[in-house]
Amino acid sequence: MLVRLIVGGVIAFGLIASEAAALTDSASARMYKGKTAQGYPMKVVVKERSFRIHLFSVDLKCRDGSALLLEEGGFLWTKAKPNGSFRDAQFGKTDSVYFRGRLTERGIRGRLRVTDKEKRGPMCASRWVAFKATGR
Repeated sequence: MLVRLIVGGVIAFGLIASEAAALTDSASARMYKGKTAQGYPMKVVVKERSFRIHLFSVDLKCRDGSALLLEEGGFLWTKAKPNGSFRDAQFGKTDSVYFRGRLTERGIRGRLRVTDKEKRGPMCASRWVAFKATGR
């Protein structure tokens, strides 16, 4: 029992240390905050010519006529082209997120679209929703 606790503590410490290293490594990363055209807040982490969507919410309309408010986060890094433009698609277990736009030193703007299909639920999708976030 004691051995299990020690191993668990070492693993937990390793996870905490790796998170601290990730934060130290991302010291040059900046959080851009803004809103979507639907009025929901959006956060984007920007580092050099790359960014990662941290969090946003979007309204979806479903095929059965219902509506769904979806909160999305935990995206992979996307690299912008030299002129700042970007286009990417990222996929989760039940959802797909497509986004495109332009990244500048002052902010990021673009449009995104989300589709979601739960196992027993209807197919839901958003329209292309504009977003804008700045590094204040």
